[in-house]
Amino acid sequence: MRTRELETESASHAVPGDRELKLELTREELQRLDAHPRLVDLAVGRPATRTVRSIFFDTPDQKLRQAGISLSLCSDGDGWVQTVTCDAARNGASAARATAAATDRPEPDLAAIDSAKLRREVTRLTRGSVLEPAFETVVKRTIRQLHTDRGDLELALDEGVIRAGNAERPVCEAELGLRSGTADALLETAAALFAEMPLRLAQATNADRGYGLLVSRSGAGPWPERAKPLVLAPDATCRDALRGLTQLAAQQIAVNRRVTLETDDPEGPHQLRIALRRLRSAIRAFRPLIDTPSTRAMDQHARAVARAVGELRDADVFLDSIYAQAAGIIKGHGGLQPLKDALAKYRARTREQARAALQGSHWSALELYLSLWPRTLGDCAELDRPAVDFAGEALETCWRKVAKKGKHLARMTDEERHALRRRLKRLRYAVEFLSSLYEPGRVRPFLKRLKQLQDVLGYVNDVATARRLEGIAEEFGRDSSECQRAVGYVLGWHVARAAASWEGAQARWDELRKIGRFWR
Repeated sequence: MRTRELETESASHAVPGDRELKLELTREELQRLDAHPRLVDLAVGRPATRTVRSIFFDTPDQKLRQAGISLSLCSDGDGWVQTVTCDAARNGASAARATAAATDRPEPDLAAIDSAKLRREVTRLTRGSVLEPAFETVVKRTIRQLHTDRGDLELALDEGVIRAGNAERPVCEAELGLRSGTADALLETAAALFAEMPLRLAQATNADRGYGLLVSRSGAGPWPERAKPLVLAPDATCRDALRGLTQLAAQQIAVNRRVTLETDDPEGPHQLRIALRRLRSAIRAFRPLIDTPSTRAMDQHARAVARAVGELRDADVFLDSIYAQAAGIIKGHGGLQPLKDALAKYRARTREQARAALQGSHWSALELYLSLWPRTLGDCAELDRPAVDFAGEALETCWRKVAKKGKHLARMTDEERHALRRRLKRLRYAVEFLSSLYEPGRVRPFLKRLKQLQDVLGYVNDVATARRLEGIAEEFGRDSSECQRAVGYVLGWHVARAAASWEGAQARWDELRKIGRFWR
């Protein structure tokens, strides 16, 4: 396989480079442009037309997409070219990176990624999971070479379709690129060709559109929202802290509820569950100061909504993590596809149930409390207390509950491990809520080791929960005996990994205990 490094002209695919202009068109506009009389004067030679097929690959939980990386294999009828691009704006890199390599088969080959840094990054993200087709584009591309007194240009007209499963979306675009000469050549040619039609700059790549189609999202969103940090002033009161936490949680809940209702993006329910947990953790942390009937009622409604969202998140984990990780190792087993189909059916049903809950009575009540409950905080004199004074007590309380459960780590049952995991989550959220009141250098080491232990317990809990795959396979894959056997392989593989992972839990716990309590 031969490789070559690509040059990228823009750090973000959403913003055209200064040497090209990319427009979205309707089919009628594209046809009018194709027959534009000025093209006769500007064109050099005959247009070249070919059909281009591109297959985009990712893990089932879209780790590449989340990292701002796109991996595709493209063919115009003469072999395939693997292209890997890294979006600098989303990836945090200083410059966009891209590599391409020719191959004979439409199968990813990570070893052919010429950039060592990009190759390591993609390998890390896809390790332990299946790298499979996510969606594809098929377009008829017509290219014309243009010449003006100020420079040479290339006009590409694309008409085709994006496919993700059974869903499709049309593609109609024009791209005018400057090959040599001055920027005036691009401006004058664009004015001559596009001045009489509505100007709609292409704000998304085919990769963006494909992922949007994959999760049933329109081009405008909505997009999942992660938790935003709370920054407290040194003289902030507990009222300031609780009101700020509630407002941030309410915003995250509202956005990700919409994502869950309107799209199939698994990140939506994931972030929605996190937002509900953060809200409940904030209520619990400040309960010694404001333990009122309305506070408890809001917590109960949040818990009921979180339970339904949690079921959907578990269904996503079963398919995109538990199944995918094992399938990436246990290749060729006849029951893998039936098991995947069964898990997809289960997720579809669970998604509908979660959406119903997000429009039910508990959600209506929670929405009302989120709107009105913060107004009740002004009546609570206990919240006038400085947040920095209360923070140490709240964190110490959370820590003692964790330490009490962690004493018997070696002989814990699955239920006890789950309880410890929940305590660790509450401690982590409390640390994140109040960390701005402390020196970052003192908080980071503690939070790092807390997350490491939490990751171990999280995976062990996921594997324990995954025993439900047996019932799911029996209900949705009863016609396939191979499906049942595949469940045994998948669970056996994960149980062995979880046991090995748990062996390191004691060391993680000891490291966490040795770190000084930064709030003391």
